[in-house]
Amino acid sequence: MSTRTEQATAAQPYKKKPRFFYGWYIVAGTFFAHWLGAGIGVPTFGQFFKPMSQELGWSRSMTTLPLVARNILSHIMGPIVGPLLDRFGPRYLMTFGAIIAGVGTMLMAQVNSIWQFFLFFAVIGAIGNAGLSNIVTNATLAKWFVRMRGRATGISASGINAGEAVMTPLVLVLIATIGWRGAWMVMGLLPWLIVAPTAFVWMRRAPEDMGLRPDGDPPEEEGAPRRAAVGGQRAAQEEHSWTPKAAFKTPALWMIIIATNLASLAVSGVVLHQIPYLTDKGLSNTVAAMSLTTYAIFAMPSKLLWGFLAERVHIRYLTAASMLGSAVGLLILIRATTPFEAILFGVVYGSTRGAWSVVTSLIWADYFGRHFLGTIRGFVAPFQLVSGVGGPLFASYVYDTTASYLLAFGIFVVTYLLGALLILFTKPPAPMKVEAAFVSGSATT
Repeated sequence: MSTRTEQATAAQPYKKKPRFFYGWYIVAGTFFAHWLGAGIGVPTFGQFFKPMSQELGWSRSMTTLPLVARNILSHIMGPIVGPLLDRFGPRYLMTFGAIIAGVGTMLMAQVNSIWQFFLFFAVIGAIGNAGLSNIVTNATLAKWFVRMRGRATGISASGINAGEAVMTPLVLVLIATIGWRGAWMVMGLLPWLIVAPTAFVWMRRAPEDMGLRPDGDPPEEEGAPRRAAVGGQRAAQEEHSWTPKAAFKTPALWMIIIATNLASLAVSGVVLHQIPYLTDKGLSNTVAAMSLTTYAIFAMPSKLLWGFLAERVHIRYLTAASMLGSAVGLLILIRATTPFEAILFGVVYGSTRGAWSVVTSLIWADYFGRHFLGTIRGFVAPFQLVSGVGGPLFASYVYDTTASYLLAFGIFVVTYLLGALLILFTKPPAPMKVEAAFVSGSATT
């Protein structure tokens, strides 16, 4: 079976192990993409929620609808973005994605009607976000790392919380000093200044394209025995990669979809509404923002910790633990009436829910391999619409009908628990002999 990987490998003979592995530039590039994705995305959008809805006279459901539309469009584009990533790599996807994201963000300063909100935030924002999405960043990391995939993913994903920790107080100050319109304008410049140049200079498709091996390993000597597994992870030469056709035939893939959708209902629903929830309970905007900043501060090292743990502990146990800890954190938020409880929520939720992007990225890579990961995750994306759309919209609907988020957040606790239970029973699929794609680093048919 002829593949781009084989062609690249043939064109670029494997080099000796370099002193500094180029894959760490890939980690840095995806770190900045995560930073700006969170810094100008859904987490900080919660601070614009009230001032925009109040000035423009929109209900909370109406203000949530463009976010829902953005999630729908982003997920629908997954089957397009995933195969493009596997074929051409992340360089141009991320560069153009950052430029478009900046345009959409700055245009938000001009919003006066709901159709403009939909066009700028949902349509243009979704197109830009597609190039910076987890499908692109995390699938690229998985191609460059196998043994050290956990730590690489943890370092990269900590950019999400670096963005939240820095951008949350910055947005708070910007809104207070130059208004929400000026804040959108300033934020729109950041993808152009940070993500676009680093993506263009650093990002590459796979180590084989540069004559390298995953993890910076030296080329395997002919006739040499294969390396043993390290910390429960297989060496790159031993990792089996599933074709999309074979992966979709496995029960494990569908169980992961269901389990992560259950938990993601809560993830997507809480991230948008946690700040309005706290201020509705009488806490100040500063305290509400501090809870998000605290979450980000604790989520950053938790991503690193959980990433290193993933090289020693089976990923399904860590995924379940993340969901269970998130349920506990959400229970604290439900009961929060004081600044201390709001901050405590940030600590617990950041330490557990903060690892969500790491464990969900790793479970796909560890279960289905690296060569076709972009395509697999791209075709899975539309199935994740249930949570991406359902969580925020359900919470808004509950608030608009009951004047409280309590019922919605209580149901989110249950979905976290159900997701954890299901993922514990989801074992990695056994490789299929007929549909094997890449085994031990060589192509088969």
